[in-house]
Amino acid sequence: MNKTRISFADIIPFAVFIVIFLFFEIASGGKMLSPFNLSTILEQSLITIVVGCGVLFVVAQGSIDLSVGANLALSGVVATWAANAAGGVLLVPVALLVALIVGIVNGVIVSKFKVPSFMVTIAMLIGIRGIVNYIQTIIGTQYIPESMTVLREPYIRYPAFVLLVIVMFYLFEFTKIGQYSKAIGENESTAEFIGIPVPRMKIIAFALSGLMVGFGTLFSLTSVGGTSQMMGVFFEIKVAMAIFLGGVLVTGGTSTKLYKVLLGSFSITIIVNGLALIGLSETQYSQSVEGILLLLILYVTIIANKRKNRVRALPDELEKTDLKPDQIITSGS
Repeated sequence: MNKTRISFADIIPFAVFIVIFLFFEIASGGKMLSPFNLSTILEQSLITIVVGCGVLFVVAQGSIDLSVGANLALSGVVATWAANAAGGVLLVPVALLVALIVGIVNGVIVSKFKVPSFMVTIAMLIGIRGIVNYIQTIIGTQYIPESMTVLREPYIRYPAFVLLVIVMFYLFEFTKIGQYSKAIGENESTAEFIGIPVPRMKIIAFALSGLMVGFGTLFSLTSVGGTSQMMGVFFEIKVAMAIFLGGVLVTGGTSTKLYKVLLGSFSITIIVNGLALIGLSETQYSQSVEGILLLLILYVTIIANKRKNRVRALPDELEKTDLKPDQIITSGS
């Protein structure tokens, strides 16, 4: 009978989250657990979690999508303009379609032309941000139609959020899309050798990343009420921080878990929120704290995974040498 083993690397994100939360709960004099503050943390984490659930498929393959911030701004600007010009109902489909197209373009370039995802998405980030700035100089800041403000109501917003997370969890853990993505991250050459359609899976992963950016755009627009020059700025860094702070390795593979995105997103929000509660400026301290924590967690996670790989390799070594563990101990002594 197979037993589920919990590794040290799996415990790290939970430990970090608990330590951060308890520290700020004590330092703030109990303000962290107030109902208002908890709702603030949830609201501030919501968009990061939604987009992170899509980027997770890309990261699982050992790639990265750094265009999500610019993509969110482009889809938001175009969707708001279309909704005001031709009817509020266009806000949802246009936002999803624009973001999806950007994701598919990323996936096609990465898979068909063998360009590293880092270079592709950085180029897309710069190019799309320029397009967004140009569009906004022409049409200016716009507000979403009054008819679409209903999307910000809690009875629509939070059930939609929960549903999206559940659907992405199912796709990632129980379908070939998620299984193949993790297999590609473990070893792309082996995955291709055993018949996994690697190019197609890369396109699908970036498409899912783009689609979830579209949903994140809708959450952002309905939360703020419209577009702005700062829409999506540095958002890609926040999403990457949430994923890697949650304990996902940059190489992807089996270390990639959706719950780590949740923990990482909440951890980042708690750091920013907690610093504000104890009277420290976000701009002066939060980014430094996040960076230091990320370096520490990545280091510990890498060490833990190296130890796990050595443990996995031991049975293979024993089989090759035809020695039993007690014989190795005896000979070594």
